[in-house]
Amino acid sequence: MSGRFPYVKRNSYPHMIGEDLIIWNRFIDRFPGRFDSVDYDWRVGQGMDLQESWEDTIKRMATMITQKRIDVLGWNGEIPTIIEVKKNVSISTLGQVLGYQILFVHDFPHIHKPEILVVCGSLSIDDSTVLGAYSIPVEVV
Repeated sequence: MSGRFPYVKRNSYPHMIGEDLIIWNRFIDRFPGRFDSVDYDWRVGQGMDLQESWEDTIKRMATMITQKRIDVLGWNGEIPTIIEVKKNVSISTLGQVLGYQILFVHDFPHIHKPEILVVCGSLSIDDSTVLGAYSIPVEVV
């Protein structure tokens, strides 16, 4: 499978602003051949519980707003990589990426289990220790 977008720098990315955009562009500069293609703002999970009485348009909107969103899904052939882009990593980043991986596998069982990557501007020794204990790769750019 391939992503909707070429893996190149852009002026803007869906659902990515400010420092995250700068960090992602630095990552692309540093690792220009890392992915074949990418998707941005990839939704996983079911979102909030919906009321039967709601109109279909409201149900769709509520689902889209409350689903979890993967910053970047990198593709190398058929192998996806969940990429979380952060200015500063925190311990909650671990829960995010592991949760995204679980939801992705649940929602897309026909696709290979995704790898995980955290791309950030800074990383403390404590957060490095925690992510390392779960073998989560981190690129500080």
